[in-house]
Amino acid sequence: MKITQTLITCLLLITGLTNVKADTILGLYAGYNYWQHDLADGIQVNFTDEKNSEKGNIFYVALEHPVPFIPNAKIQHNTLTGEASGTMEILGVDGNPQTVQARTAVDLSHNELILYYELLDNWINLDVGASVKYFDGYQPIHVQAMVQNRIKIDEWIPLLYAKGQFDLPFTGLSAYGSLQALSLGSNDVTDLEMGLNYETKMGLGATLGFRVLDVDFDVSDNVNLLYDQRLEGFFLGVNVHF
Repeated sequence: MKITQTLITCLLLITGLTNVKADTILGLYAGYNYWQHDLADGIQVNFTDEKNSEKGNIFYVALEHPVPFIPNAKIQHNTLTGEASGTMEILGVDGNPQTVQARTAVDLSHNELILYYELLDNWINLDVGASVKYFDGYQPIHVQAMVQNRIKIDEWIPLLYAKGQFDLPFTGLSAYGSLQALSLGSNDVTDLEMGLNYETKMGLGATLGFRVLDVDFDVSDNVNLLYDQRLEGFFLGVNVHF
């Protein structure tokens, strides 16, 4: 009898939580992450006293709604750059070697649109859908470890999207993992993110996670130039849920 009562109580509790969730399924999310990636480590130059630096500013906003058949949407801007600076020797106009300050940078910044459906929306959450990334940056061209030129990166990459999240009840804590990936022709992109999030009752939150972005695509229609880059690192973010 006690077991039956316990099961009924748990069922009523779960039902109640589900109803509360159903009343608040219209939500607006916004946030900022700072990603300490390692993009500059892939720059191969012959600088002396070389110093590397990166920028990894991520801004996003997402809207979830109760309208059937229309997907939820998330827009994200990723400012991703890596820079190497130092000194190097060159031949001056008089034919004598000179030491000059030099720098070069890689820009893998991109915008993305994610359209997804919520298959599960309780303590366990599951989203599936599709996304598109637009890369708008540049890559230096090196000849014998010297920067000769740079090529524009202007690519639209479609991807499949999935995200799973587990909420620890009554704590505000959750763990999640998301994946965007697709291999199509000469384009192969994988964007993997894992993190822990804490959200207060007011909707304010903080996130700590790890992200890996691996891109491999043809960056030129006129020249068969393949771009292959992998960057990874931890990120720290703040977010708000209305």
